[in-house]
Amino acid sequence: MEISERDYDLLVDTEITVDVMLGSANITIKEFLELSEGDIISLDKQAGSGGDIFVNKRIIGTGDIIVIDEKLAVRVQEAMDSDNVVRYFFDEKAN
Repeated sequence: MEISERDYDLLVDTEITVDVMLGSANITIKEFLELSEGDIISLDKQAGSGGDIFVNKRIIGTGDIIVIDEKLAVRVQEAMDSDNVVRYFFDEKAN
């Protein structure tokens, strides 16, 4: 599907939320309810393996987790090509 220049210009100014997932863990509700300050939940990813970058619950890339000015950040290592990203967001906005 071709996207008109007008639609493209409108789309690229749309604000989105980017989520970065460090990993996940499966625990029981009982284990969750028993969590307290200082407890540790082990994730399924190796240390240093980076995170997955999501927009609208869809993975669009991966990156390394870094610290800048005492805040976490992500350095993009791989990303979906720009044509596919624009097409994806255009389809999302149309629905």
